[in-house]
Amino acid sequence: MIQRHPLYWFDDGDTILHHEILNNPDYGGTLYRIHLSKFASVKSPEFFPSSQLVTEPGFDPSDDGVPKLESLQTTADGILESDILNDKHGCKYIVLGRERAIDVNDLVALLDHLYGENVLSSKSDFNRIISILRITSPNQLDIPALYEEAIEYFVDLFPNDAQELSTFKCEFTEQAMVLALQHNIRQPQKALIYYLATQTHLDSDLSVPLPNQTTISTLSHTISSNLISFFTPLLFTPPPTSHMECTDALAGYWMPLVISPAIEDSAMGKPLQTLEKMKNVNWTECGICEECVRDKREEWTEEQSRVWKLMDEWIYESM
Repeated sequence: MIQRHPLYWFDDGDTILHHEILNNPDYGGTLYRIHLSKFASVKSPEFFPSSQLVTEPGFDPSDDGVPKLESLQTTADGILESDILNDKHGCKYIVLGRERAIDVNDLVALLDHLYGENVLSSKSDFNRIISILRITSPNQLDIPALYEEAIEYFVDLFPNDAQELSTFKCEFTEQAMVLALQHNIRQPQKALIYYLATQTHLDSDLSVPLPNQTTISTLSHTISSNLISFFTPLLFTPPPTSHMECTDALAGYWMPLVISPAIEDSAMGKPLQTLEKMKNVNWTECGICEECVRDKREEWTEEQSRVWKLMDEWIYESM
């Protein structure tokens, strides 16, 4: 059975777009009656001018070189209802076959953008950005300008330095990492790997291969081990200050304000986050002078930058 889309079916549309649903061979798909001009930037061959035309049964094709269909009723894997077929003669007919692997939500997101219902922007949420990213990619509809725009918004979703990453929260990191690898979007990969490596709930079945057949899960666990080895000595050693009395005061509060919270939060392998929390403690209330507090915060910021740089080395060694 083939159905008509409830929103994207325009009576003045000049093109019938037939989307065959992925992984559902028993369902004929969905029809969209749209305006071909909206798809002028699409590079996919289905949208070339040679697209077939819907003609009346028994119609004698002209010799204009454009292939014709005697009836839309005979196309795809289903029979169209008569009310869908009526008065559609002369429309172009384009099939997005299952081999394109286009998700229905991605197609609707693209139509939302093209028809101004929900235009892609810096305010778009993750799901809309990745829908546009996938469907405009070279292996789907291939819309270069919109694809590059979607990549820019995708990159902007993720931190690009240690300080931003120290307070970053994300619910879709694993999916984002897979997409970054699939589309060779390099900029956010280090931040995503760090975030995955510091999450104790990381799915051990995240076995998507990296270019050298290492999996995301394996890489994340390796980076996690490196983070723990690097940070544990620093975490359990109260640092000295410029003044003896400040050093003693810091040491006295180190266990309740740093070590205990880190243990409770399983933060031995979360140096960026833990260092940020250390910087945010009101140390002056603990009897440490402002000069020493300033010095320690600067040192902890430098440690965050050091972790960020070491990530490059650890990733390279792991791959």
